[in-house]
Amino acid sequence: MKKTGLALLAFAAVLAACGPSSKVAYVENPEPRTIGVPVKSVNWVKTHFALNADKQPRIYITMGQQGDNLFVAEVDPVTGSAKQYLGTVKNSNYPTATLMSRSGMLYIGAAYAGHLYRFDPQKEALEDLGAINPGKVEFPCAIDEDKSGRVWVGSYGTADLTAFDPKTGEFQRFGRMDDVDMYNYPIVNADGLVCNKIMMTKPKCVVLDPQTGRKEVVGPVATKGQDTLDLRKDAQGWVHIVSSLGNFKIQGFKAVPERQAPAAPARPPFQDIKDVRFVGPDAEPHKQLEVQMVNGDLRTLDLNLELAGTDIFYIHVGPDNLIYGSSILPLHLFRYNPETGELVDLGKASSAGGEAYSMANLEGKLYISAYTGATLSVYDPTKPYAFGNTPESNPRDLGRMDKISYRPRSTLAGPLGRVWVASIPDYGMWGGPLSWYDPATGEKKAYYDIVGDASCYTLADLPQSNLIAVGTTIQAGSGATPKVSQAVLFLWDYRAEKKAWEGTMDRPVETFNALLGLPDGKLLGTVTGGDKPELFLFNPATRVFEKRADLPPGAPRDLGLTLGPDGKVYGFTKSCLYRLDPGTLQATEIRRQEDEFEIAGPILGSDIYYARGQALKSVTLFQPKK
Repeated sequence: MKKTGLALLAFAAVLAACGPSSKVAYVENPEPRTIGVPVKSVNWVKTHFALNADKQPRIYITMGQQGDNLFVAEVDPVTGSAKQYLGTVKNSNYPTATLMSRSGMLYIGAAYAGHLYRFDPQKEALEDLGAINPGKVEFPCAIDEDKSGRVWVGSYGTADLTAFDPKTGEFQRFGRMDDVDMYNYPIVNADGLVCNKIMMTKPKCVVLDPQTGRKEVVGPVATKGQDTLDLRKDAQGWVHIVSSLGNFKIQGFKAVPERQAPAAPARPPFQDIKDVRFVGPDAEPHKQLEVQMVNGDLRTLDLNLELAGTDIFYIHVGPDNLIYGSSILPLHLFRYNPETGELVDLGKASSAGGEAYSMANLEGKLYISAYTGATLSVYDPTKPYAFGNTPESNPRDLGRMDKISYRPRSTLAGPLGRVWVASIPDYGMWGGPLSWYDPATGEKKAYYDIVGDASCYTLADLPQSNLIAVGTTIQAGSGATPKVSQAVLFLWDYRAEKKAWEGTMDRPVETFNALLGLPDGKLLGTVTGGDKPELFLFNPATRVFEKRADLPPGAPRDLGLTLGPDGKVYGFTKSCLYRLDPGTLQATEIRRQEDEFEIAGPILGSDIYYARGQALKSVTLFQPKK
């Protein structure tokens, strides 16, 4: 018998055991339960050197976290003892841009607060200098300083450029450096002009003269996905363009061709310290710091830092019937055993450092699809945990799905024995593919331009039809503006490798953000965009959207629909957990709580799981009848 047939029989058995006539009853007015915080780690980590108030060399580490604001850790390079200085402005979670200035002041651009901080090692104080450009800047990209000591900050969102003068304490705002692209990474040239590396769709260098306001594109204009372009400062302070379109030295508003750009200067030693690197285990890499001294000595320091916790991004039931999940920035795989209560951070599970967007089970193994690069890895729960990229590794990193996919929003295992992935593309690009990986052969394939400039977003298996339902989004890669206005649903014939049908709803749709195949062969989903989100019921046999219904309050969660053992569908909005009759689309609220349900999760046993911030949580849905 085919696997799909066995799966349907198994599901029927579950329904028979847990249906209306079984010994399972609903819990009335269930309360959320906090299981714990599985991952406590840090992100955007950078090391800097300076002298403290006692003129002793110290290592200053900028670290981000989601459970609280960013902090600066002052570390004694001899003993490893550390002091932490916490940011004070709300949403200052990520130190996305830093600069140790010539004055010995450490400048930090904080996302998503959009504020500039200054840490003074002499005063041992982290000071908020204010908003970089109110209403325009949330995410600082890079910081540099000019000869006068002014600090230049480039940001994401509007490719903004702002200068801060430490002498006056005032900001001077120069606004957008490009009318289309959104990222700006400024470097001050030896002649005092500011060279702005603009990303992502058309990478280029825009030179600004701060005295006159003159602003021009200098050098080649690259195309994301086709060309490469970067800026590099040499030992004398001159900025160079290093690109596949040629190498150039920037002098004033001219790009002077050169055969090869000079190498970037190496990081110089500081006092007796030559270099530092983190050497902790995969689960806690930033808990140990190796200090290399100029004389060749090595010191390994244990860092005892207070960490608030890392947000959860995805939750899944693994092939061993345990709860697995991924944290975000960094990506750690965690596991929860409901029987024993064990909640453990397993550590690194992918060469991608961002987060797992989706997972799927196949032949007893867990497949993990991660950002960046739509990187796939596979984990066998029956074997010891040892991440790597060799055949013996577990999880084993299998590399990128293809050359364009970047955010693997949905993963589906089963059809043709393959792992299927729907993704949003790389930064500055359009057209997220549908891709697959065959574990038996190691082969990978991507269907590029399958939805033009839109992106594949959600997947659902339709075994009765031998099709995969694919929901799309109008979204492009980060830093690129959408080129399409309406998302579509299409049915993919994976044997013929072509679309069997494509269509959309009679309403504005930006994203088909959740799809669920039902036992009767129909498809349930949620859409966003337009005036309000909606539920829909689609019949693959007739190619008709049969029903539409309003959702309970709150935005529907991505991948937020799951089938219960009672034959009902359970769904999440940001503020509501609900039970749905798939035939009538009538929803019953189980729990309403403002902004409680951030990450939708699966049903395992009597509970449905979800996450809020750093905490893994659950609600008990079923209990045995007395």
